[in-house]
Amino acid sequence: MTTSTSFDAPLAAISNSLTQLRGDVGALVDAASRHPTAQRRAALVDVHHQLRLLGQRVNAALGSPPAQDPSPHEPSE
Repeated sequence: MTTSTSFDAPLAAISNSLTQLRGDVGALVDAASRHPTAQRRAALVDVHHQLRLLGQRVNAALGSPPAQDPSPHEPSE
């Protein structure tokens, strides 16, 4: 049986990490914009690739039909 805690705890950690990641990526993009070089562009391409892979994984999960939540009157397994 999967409890909401086994989902909620990682979700909270991921949410915090994504907030930090947005700031870090923003700083990286700003630095690359101020002083563009081939090396910085390659780094941004790598970051973009990694983010796309994460997005594809989440999109694949979203494509699955959601499971029905048990009725509040039914006993949990």
